[in-house]
Amino acid sequence: MNQRHLSFYFQHYLLGILLIAVAPVVGQVEQTARYELEQKINDRELILVPMGDQGITLINDNSNFKDGKKIWGIIALDIELNEKWSLDLETETRVRLLGYDYKDDWIYVLFRSNDHEGSDLNLYAIHSKTQERKKFIIKQEIALKITHFGILTHSIVLGGYVNQDPAILVYDLETENLKIVPGFFISDTELLDLRMNANNTFNTLLVERNTKEKKSLILKTFDDSGALLFDDTIEIEPKRSILSGITSTLVNDGLLITGTWAEGTSKQATGIYSVMADPFTDQAIRYYDFGSLQNFLEYQTSKKRIARIKEKSSQAKTDGAIPDFKTYTSVIRLEEQRGVFALLAEVYQPSSHYNPSPYWSGYPSSYYGGYNPYGYNSYMPRYYNPTYQYNNGPSQVDDAKIQYSSLLIFDLKGNLTNDYGLVMNEKKIKGLEQTSDFILNDGKIALAYKKEKEIFVMHHNPDGSNLDTLKTSLSKPEEIVRSDSDNGNVRFWYQNYMYSWGYQNIKDKDKKSEDPNRYVFYINKIRID
Repeated sequence: MNQRHLSFYFQHYLLGILLIAVAPVVGQVEQTARYELEQKINDRELILVPMGDQGITLINDNSNFKDGKKIWGIIALDIELNEKWSLDLETETRVRLLGYDYKDDWIYVLFRSNDHEGSDLNLYAIHSKTQERKKFIIKQEIALKITHFGILTHSIVLGGYVNQDPAILVYDLETENLKIVPGFFISDTELLDLRMNANNTFNTLLVERNTKEKKSLILKTFDDSGALLFDDTIEIEPKRSILSGITSTLVNDGLLITGTWAEGTSKQATGIYSVMADPFTDQAIRYYDFGSLQNFLEYQTSKKRIARIKEKSSQAKTDGAIPDFKTYTSVIRLEEQRGVFALLAEVYQPSSHYNPSPYWSGYPSSYYGGYNPYGYNSYMPRYYNPTYQYNNGPSQVDDAKIQYSSLLIFDLKGNLTNDYGLVMNEKKIKGLEQTSDFILNDGKIALAYKKEKEIFVMHHNPDGSNLDTLKTSLSKPEEIVRSDSDNGNVRFWYQNYMYSWGYQNIKDKDKKSEDPNRYVFYINKIRID
């Protein structure tokens, strides 16, 4: 080959190397570990307690009994999903599992001793490293319907309703005393949120639900003994109502309140609101309608409809009116990092059997349907939400189609700066529970959800967005997935890792003389770069 041709090929080789070097880095998704636990068809669903970079704990209820006690299996896994230890937890036979939490190496599991809301509560604490166990019997003086539950360093906080009035109780884990926090039992109010803060305090957020002209959001912050530190009353505009609310957790200096709002008494949301708490200065709530957001409407199939909604939103703003577009939207999770807040919300379409009121049996709660927003401690208690959800009421959402996952970014002044999304192709779910999750790590944003054996991850970066699809990898190459349940999900775990779980029917193609099928519960560790 002559010198001219050598020069030509060398130039193109260098050009190729340069193009690779300057090409934008797109997100990648990889399954890095897997755990399996063989199941029988009639086994009950397992409960997962994420512990950040300390692993995951499983709570296994297989209705086993021994010597008049109910036996719960507890299995602890490390971050590579290897089993660290397992033990049996003995309880009374008729207990109801209400919630769980993890904090400072302790796993907490909360039970009620029977069906009556005034009966004793049993709290079990298991040390995740030494397996030391403690049991606390909490005797209630009032019949509290528990809707919220959180852990502080030396106490637990219970929120709920006595009759139809909100109430907060603090139980001291050292003195084993139960205290009713004063300032509640207010008629026509709803407990929107109970939030544990990064500095070992907690917030409560109430909203007035009466019919008078002026209604307010009421924020209160308490120390770990239940003593009031400060409160803030924030007026709601007369033509608007607050559907849901969630507070940040004082990772940053300011405290953000956000959620969904509606026009009048509608149960469908018109948009998102935000306000920074300030007990010394009146703060106006900022109301953002969905049509004014950059990406929120991308789940709509018609571009013409999107354009009409946006045009009407802009015109309403000019006229000082409220836009007419609204949709069912649930607030899921508020992540707080230095300098930024990120709110996860999901758009859903309920079944035709849906009761339009999201509040059941006279006990309003943002936790209806098994939702459990979480903040600084990302692993707040999930209420028992398998097929035999104890806290579901008769006007619960029977089933729904989840249409869209929206991630909304706020600055330190509470201003909405960006929104990102993931269209979820109307994933069907029983009841109404969190379906998607997100990672906000090192400036990278990724939204994800699971549908059968595939995980869909939408990466968002300054250069644009791209969608990845990850299929479940099995431990043995000779095995195939015959079916994957739709009752599994994906959740944020720690740093840039998520975990997914579900139930699979797996077939070993090489087995000829014995049953080649097995039914397993699985957890997959997912790295998102």
